[in-house]
Parts: sequence; C-alpha cells; structure tokens
Amino acid sequence: MVFSDPIFLLGFLPASFAIFHLLRIYAGGTAAVSSLVALSMVFYAYWSVPFLLLLICQISANYTIAARLQGTRSQRMLSCAVIGNLCILGYFKYRNFFLENIAEAAGWHLQLAALVVPLGISFHTFQQIALLVDIKRGNIKLPAPVNYAMFVLFFPQLIAGPIVLHQEIGKQVAAVRAGEGPGMAWVGAGLVIFAFGLFKKVCLADNIAPFADLAFVPGRSLMMSEAWIAAIAFTLQLFFDFSGYSDMAVGLGLMFGFKLPNNFLVPYATTSIAQFWQQWHITLMRFFTLYLYNPLWLRARRRLKQFSDQPNAAAEFAATMAPPTLITFLLSGLWHGAGWTFLFFGLVHGTGMVVNQGWKVARLPSPPALVCWFMTILVVLVGAVYFRANDLSQAHYILHQMFMASEPLSVPRWLAPLLPFDLPVGAFTLFSELRETMICLAWTVTLGCLSLTLPPLAANPLDVAPTRIKAVAVAGMAWLIIGFIGAPRTFLYFAF
Repeated sequence: MVFSDPIFLLGFLPASFAIFHLLRIYAGGTAAVSSLVALSMVFYAYWSVPFLLLLICQISANYTIAARLQGTRSQRMLSCAVIGNLCILGYFKYRNFFLENIAEAAGWHLQLAALVVPLGISFHTFQQIALLVDIKRGNIKLPAPVNYAMFVLFFPQLIAGPIVLHQEIGKQVAAVRAGEGPGMAWVGAGLVIFAFGLFKKVCLADNIAPFADLAFVPGRSLMMSEAWIAAIAFTLQLFFDFSGYSDMAVGLGLMFGFKLPNNFLVPYATTSIAQFWQQWHITLMRFFTLYLYNPLWLRARRRLKQFSDQPNAAAEFAATMAPPTLITFLLSGLWHGAGWTFLFFGLVHGTGMVVNQGWKVARLPSPPALVCWFMTILVVLVGAVYFRANDLSQAHYILHQMFMASEPLSVPRWLAPLLPFDLPVGAFTLFSELRETMICLAWTVTLGCLSLTLPPLAANPLDVAPTRIKAVAVAGMAWLIIGFIGAPRTFLYFAF
C-alpha cells in the first residue's frame, strides 16, 4: 500500500498509531516497539509475503554477521558481508541488465523473464551495509535484535527511504523502550508535515504527471517547445513526488515519536551542481560520500603521496577528486535503475560535479548567480531526460529536439491564425489543442514557482509549532487533497 491510498490513510495508519501509543502507555516501550516491528511487517507483506520472508532472512543474516564482526572486526568478514548484500541486490535488480548486455556482446539470443524487484531493496540493503561498516569502524555497538529490526523495518522509511543511519535512530528506539522519548508531543508537527507531503504528491506531482507520461511514450514525436516542457514537467513531477514521500515519511516518524532525517531542501534554487546534491536526496548522497567517495579519495590521495610529497592543485584534482567523483555518480546512477539511461544520468551529474570542482580548484571567476542557476538547471534537465526515458534512443531524440530541432519556430495549428506573421505549422502532441496547452503551461509554471518557494518543513520538523496560519494551511491542503485524490499512483522511487 502507498501512503496516498485510502486503505493506508483510513485503515492502517490510524490502527497502527492507536496500537503503538496504547501499548507504549499501558504495556511499556518494548511492547510498543515490538508491535511497530510487527506492523511494519504487515505493511510490507501487503505487497508480497514471499519478499517479506526474504527481507527477514536478510535481516537475520546481517545481524548474525554484525554480532561476529563486533567481536573480530575482520576486514575480510566485512568485505564478504558487503559483497553478499550487493549480490542479493544485484540478483533481483540487475540480473537481466547484465545478462542482456553480455548476450548482445556475444551475439546470443536470450529470452529472460521479467524482473520482480522487491520493494525498497536498494534502501534497506544500503542501510544494513552502512551499519556493518560502522560496527567494523567501531562507530556504533551492536543493537538489540528488536532495535535492529526496528532500524530496518520501520515502515515510514522502509520502501523509499530516507536512508537512515543507525546513529540517527538507535538511541531514539532505545529511549522509547526505556519509557522515555517524546511520547505524543510530536504528533501535531507530524500531521502538518505529513499533510504537506501528501499535498505535494496528490495535488502537485500527480497532476503534472500525465504531461510527462504523454511526452515519454515510446515513438512519440515532439516539437522543440514540447521537448523542453516534457523535460521540465518530469523534473517537477520527480521533485514533488519524491520530496512529498520524504516529507510524509518524516511526518509519520514524528507521529510515532521518531525523528527521521530530511531528504530535501530547495534544490531547484541552487546555483551549482554541488549545492544541488547537498539539497537533493540528501541521505543517498551522504551514504555515497561516507562509504564510497571518501574511501576512494583517501586511497587515491595516499597513492599520489607516494609519487609526490607536494603535488600541485591540478595534479591533485585530476588524481584524487575527479575519478572518485565520476565513479560515485556512475554507481549512483546505476543504483537508481538497471539500464544505460541511469548510467548516463549518473555520467551527466558526475561530469557536472567534476566541472564544478575543477572550476573552484582553478580559482576561475564565478559567473553571475543567474547564469550559475541556469547552467545548474540545464544539467538537471538533461539528467532528468535520461532518468525518465525508456531507452537511450528516446533520450537522445528528446535531447536532439530540445537543442537541435529542425523547425524550432514551428507553432501549433490553432495558434498560427492568431499570429500577425507567418510561421511553419508543426505536428504537435502536447500543444495540439488550446485547452490542453493552457492546462499544461499553467501546471508547469505553477509547480515551477512552488519548487523555488515552498519551505522544506521536514528540515526542521520540531520547529513546526501550531499556529492559526498553519491550521488554515493544513485545512486548505486537506480540502485540495480530498478533491484531487483518486486511484493512488505509485511513488516514482518505489521502483528503486
């Protein structure tokens, strides 16, 4: 079930909220946390019981390894555990991608069954890998079994993050089990943030989604203006969809007395690609920085020191910063999906990051803020085309139409008679009718403005104090949600 599903909103959420808090009050924190673990299993089993059993087996195996790792802190054991987790992830998510490419290179013909990827496998696998590494480093101690299960299974962040580190949730779980914690003091803030996220999903992302979906139909022809609107529409849909989910996850966590990390600030207002990734999918970039980029950078720096005690800035950048950055973003792209489009998505952002870093290292003059913002958004839009496209040929066609269309000044048939001068008439898809054009442009402009102005409430959730203005805002959002909610659309990041 998804958070915007009436079954969740009117059934699972109020029932789990009542069970948890009643047990916390009358039976103690351990009973409450145990019930929340069980309820999270029910939440996951609603989608697939067999994959719930797989998840339980993975949790059990990782906990056993973590217990042994704490006693020995063996690098070999950690490596085997990380490889084992990645093999599970690779089997379910990347099996067909690698087999198809091997078969194509070898000239073979394979008939592969469609993959069914366990929900959230990328997220909970990374969380468990991070815990194993932190135990090996001595940063944390092995939690109790119930605490570990809660760390992995807690349903608000189980399916699509945020990627939580044990340092963030472990002490909170222990406090609740000890009869401490905030109790119901955070419920009001949680409801506001949850409603805010639900509003983003149901009222904003789901209403601009049809225009992106229509534009990215395989074989669809687009004019230049439509290609740009398609890229912008999907970029906005992705932001409001995923940031909406992340806000809802933080809000749900607060309702149960747990503070989850924020995943988004205002990324589309940033003026560099480095700032963008400090404000977009924050917990994913934190994971890659801590557990991939930093070790690669440190190893490259040590190797460089072997050849030169005082390397110049250009050599140090080329040897220690650029390669780890590109590797990190390529793997980040592959993490998002098993396809060449996702690798190109990572390559676009990785190249942008390397240029950003190199510009600073070379101490080149900074362009005006508006130019920096435009270049950043351009990289984001190009990356979004690869992210959304069904294959590389569709991505390259849309990018070609965006930048090198043969008839860039073509207009729709309905617009031509209204112009005081003659322009070629093109075969438009999104803009074929006046009504559809106005609706598409209205949603795009509205969401574009909101993406630059809406505050990131989940960044400081405990500062969301009740006021009359917030009460009116929540009532307005609830009214709009009721008006727009229909058949629940799956969150985009459920696929990853």
